[in-house]
Amino acid sequence: MKRIPLVILSIGHLAVDVTGGAIPAILPLLQAEFHLSYLLVAAIIATSNITSSIVQPVFGLASDKAAARYLLPLGVLLAVAGFAFVGLAPTYGALLVAVAVSGIGSAIYHPEASKSASYVVGQRRATGMALFSVGGNIGFALGPITIIAIVAALGIRGTWIMVIPGIVAAAAVAAVMPAIARANAAHDQRRAQEPGRSRPGAMTLLVSIVAARSVVYGGLLTFVPLYAVNVLHRAPGENGLLLSLLLGSGAAGTLVAAPIADRFGKRVTMLVSLALVAPLLAVYILMPGPIGIAALALSGACLIGTFTITLLLGQDFMPNRLALASALMIGFTTGLGGLGVALLGRVADLFGLATVLWSLVGIAGAGFVLTLPLRVTEPRGRESAIPGHVAPGL
Repeated sequence: MKRIPLVILSIGHLAVDVTGGAIPAILPLLQAEFHLSYLLVAAIIATSNITSSIVQPVFGLASDKAAARYLLPLGVLLAVAGFAFVGLAPTYGALLVAVAVSGIGSAIYHPEASKSASYVVGQRRATGMALFSVGGNIGFALGPITIIAIVAALGIRGTWIMVIPGIVAAAAVAAVMPAIARANAAHDQRRAQEPGRSRPGAMTLLVSIVAARSVVYGGLLTFVPLYAVNVLHRAPGENGLLLSLLLGSGAAGTLVAAPIADRFGKRVTMLVSLALVAPLLAVYILMPGPIGIAALALSGACLIGTFTITLLLGQDFMPNRLALASALMIGFTTGLGGLGVALLGRVADLFGLATVLWSLVGIAGAGFVLTLPLRVTEPRGRESAIPGHVAPGL
């Protein structure tokens, strides 16, 4: 494992995803500022998800065709610059443009960074990739606390200050590009000796599973803060802590799930994790006090803890298209999730936020059911996929 490039890629991941974590925390403020319906509030998250995800496979394809490491610092810069303008936007339309620019920066960074991380993770792939993924988890967790602190000190127009750490992170990422290039060359030599075979059936099923998970994830980030303020009558400032707890537990779940997956298999770890999400969310809805908040945090750990596992499985199912596989797992499915969140915004307008949260319980259960037929194998009998090993069936 090449720790320095991996850590720097994780820091870049943090800088990009802190903007994604910050946006949900200020949704109630943006709703009040622009007098938005729930549908228009959901459209903000949908814009972020779609621009950061639907276009991601385009950058993944470009990355697989030729080395595009310059996308790493560029993605970081665009992500933070777009978010910096969110607080300065004079109209709702300008706000959506700022969110879109930030999302495109994320779309640029993630495929290339995920592919680059796969070159430097070493033999314990789940553990190594978790170190990369946890940067994004921490970024999302820090986002709500960071933006609430900025708004408290400088007002909503203070988002411009996010550019400063973004520039530092982009410079650090640019500095490790030569080390990544050397790891890339070594990987290509190994791949020429041990070519892998794609599994489109398994990949299609995996995309469906991750899309369902993305709807639940995006729905929690969007509607839990609104539910806390508008239904439970909590103070808007508490949303930063609530979202950070949810996302912070997800970062912990990523680090815990990765070594378990390396030991017992990716499929088993994913099945157990996804099986727990729906009942934990139900506990939060039924008991929204301390017990419910603890259940919400655990649901975040189980849900977000599977991100690294599905990323690795996607790369295993498309071993010759690592960036495209990463874009599908991180980006395309998130875009589908964003569309689902937009539809849930309409459900909220018609039937209320409680109905939306119960819908997320049902979607989480459906994601678990979809995981049951997924079959992958690896040496020593563990049910997990590695490049070059093909299981029967999907």
